[in-house]
Amino acid sequence: MPSGRRILSRIQSNSYNSSSKGGNGSHTEDRDTNMVPLAQMAVLPKHCHLPEIPSDPNMSFEAMLYFFGVIAMGLQYINLYRTVWWLPHSHANYALNFYLIDVYLVLFLCILMSRRIVWCFVQEVYGSRFSKSVLFWVVQFLKGALLGSIALGLVYTAYMVVANHSALYCLFLSCPVITYVFLFGPSIKPLYHRCLVWPTSVCDRPRHKKEEEEVILFHNCVLTPDVIRSEVEYFKLDFNNRIKQVLFNSLLTAYYMTFVPLCFAQHVQNTCESCWNTLYYDTWWVGQHVVVTWLSAFLMLIVHYLPPKYLDLLHRTALHLGRWQKVEGRHAHVPYNAWSELTVWPPGALVKHVKGLFKAEGINVTAEPGNGMHGRFFFLFHQPMRVVNWLLILTWLLVGYQFFCLIQSTEWNHIVCIALVLFCNYYTLFKLLRDRIILAKAYKEELSEDDR
Repeated sequence: MPSGRRILSRIQSNSYNSSSKGGNGSHTEDRDTNMVPLAQMAVLPKHCHLPEIPSDPNMSFEAMLYFFGVIAMGLQYINLYRTVWWLPHSHANYALNFYLIDVYLVLFLCILMSRRIVWCFVQEVYGSRFSKSVLFWVVQFLKGALLGSIALGLVYTAYMVVANHSALYCLFLSCPVITYVFLFGPSIKPLYHRCLVWPTSVCDRPRHKKEEEEVILFHNCVLTPDVIRSEVEYFKLDFNNRIKQVLFNSLLTAYYMTFVPLCFAQHVQNTCESCWNTLYYDTWWVGQHVVVTWLSAFLMLIVHYLPPKYLDLLHRTALHLGRWQKVEGRHAHVPYNAWSELTVWPPGALVKHVKGLFKAEGINVTAEPGNGMHGRFFFLFHQPMRVVNWLLILTWLLVGYQFFCLIQSTEWNHIVCIALVLFCNYYTLFKLLRDRIILAKAYKEELSEDDR
């Protein structure tokens, strides 16, 4: 049993008193044969303290993600339009056929993918908190000018792309709308609301609300079952929204920056106006670049959206939630209690629920028996380093595969493509390794007690 403060649950004592008050009737005696008094003490889990682990501010992270997407797009154009300019009889004077690159499409994609960094600048940069300050109004003017120029540039480049290409090709630009509706539904709030677009701040204990009404996540260390279940429900919604944001933005980066240039690939025209030369490129390599870009962006985003403080918050809540394990088979003569939503159940307790007979697992259990969401929440977060270990394994696999491809590559564009993306993944790997080492030392005492 992990250490912690032992508190006698008033609800459990009442249930014990009610069950122990025996009547002289035979009906009461028959009922008490299958009842177990909850004489154990409810244990308040002992939470370890995490040190302050530095993380990237939203503005810095959005800048890194944007430049990563621009680099990935440039590498895809290298894969498509590279030349063999070093050969003696080559007609190319440059490493790329630059005249085949649609400048308006490149500008459109760059402006479109800058929406997050621009909106982050609008949301988080004030210059001054006082509305009477000159700096405050200068910053507001810059924000308005920036938004206006971005909107005009996006409309102009979109018009030129539509004018230069057929409508069928332009449909490729609207395909992510289907993914967005599938993930978020018809709401547009996840596109601009600060608490949905970027991760919410996490605090160890409740704080007084500031003037800006900033939302801060914290954990209530209590033994009230309904409060714990409400907290789990809120954190589940927040976690699901973070995963949706990670999936959507990683897919958006890979789609617009690597797949759309492939869809708009132009062929080489001969001197004869009706004749075209086929554009040859390595289909496997450009497809692999799309997948690697998506995985790299996914890891960058999920490491930013699931920082150690946030995972520790979910872990603390999972310790209070516990889990019910269904007991299979016939157990007519096994003593049990009727499950109550107001009771904090000790480990090993057997309860009867409408969905069957369940056994309590954890320090204390406030979950609802048979609730799949509660079971998944406890499985994911009751081990404090489970999510970090999964992400670290995925990052090692991606980096190892890229390193293997780098060793096997012989073409110059392959080497440049792998080396630049691999360099970006090294930073993600560094942050995960740092978090893993710090978490292992912080949770050392808790994990050793669980092994006992």
